[in-house]
Amino acid sequence: MSQDNIEELNKKIRIQNDIIKGYEKVLRLNEEELANSDEIIRMYEQIVDYSRVELKNAQETMQANQIVSTLSRDELMGALDKIKALEEANKKLREESLKFGRTS
Repeated sequence: MSQDNIEELNKKIRIQNDIIKGYEKVLRLNEEELANSDEIIRMYEQIVDYSRVELKNAQETMQANQIVSTLSRDELMGALDKIKALEEANKKLREESLKFGRTS
């Protein structure tokens, strides 16, 4: 082989080595991007989990508020019924008192 052929082959080898190094760099960048993507996916999964817990807590809070509102309404209605009964009893007592006062 001539010196020119050897130099030409060495040049081709250097070019191929440069191409391989370029592919290795691209591969490393792809691996880094994949690792970043995995981290982003984990973050989104954590956000979804947190949101699910927050939604459950909000629903439980709303249910508790509804229960408290219902109990308060029931207590208020009971109190109103007692007031009406007391007013009715008071009215009867006044009527009895007036009757008693007339017969004396």
